[in-house]
Amino acid sequence: MLGHDVPFAYCRAPGSELPCRKVFDCWWETFDVTGFIRTHYSPDQIARLLAPRPDKLATIAELIERARRDAGQPPPAASAGWVDSVHFRGAHLRADLT
Repeated sequence: MLGHDVPFAYCRAPGSELPCRKVFDCWWETFDVTGFIRTHYSPDQIARLLAPRPDKLATIAELIERARRDAGQPPPAASAGWVDSVHFRGAHLRADLT
């Protein structure tokens, strides 16, 4: 919810080929959104839309590893807990992944 009314077109174009994951929750009372999705999207696209989202911690760890690879840094030792500083859009974030 964005705090105000938005057109359905906004929900269909959140920056990818698929509509927003909340499209069913937001529009089910207004019209047959399920029928619309079945008509306008392929079974593969619908499966991706309905697939569970990845775990947030796993996503953060993956982003940290990708940033390390892009910067040419080796991964931390697997046996030791580690604390690492990560710079993201100018903000200094502290990640403690043990």
